[in-house]
Amino acid sequence: MARRVTIEVDDEVAALLAASAAEAQISEGELVERALRAMDLRSLVAQIRQRSELDEDAALQLVNAELRAARAERAA
Repeated sequence: MARRVTIEVDDEVAALLAASAAEAQISEGELVERALRAMDLRSLVAQIRQRSELDEDAALQLVNAELRAARAERAA
């Protein structure tokens, strides 16, 4: 389920958002969602690394495996 959210950004950021979305041939909303998800994944990698002896590559592999599992579960 999608939820509509309104954000305010300055003109420079709005222009960058519009140009980047057009270049990627996706909506501005999709671009914002992807950026937020990417930011969240980086946070998850940082949390995993703090709690374990994993190096960055191993942490990324674990995050990707968990992400695939979550997507598969959601699709089922």
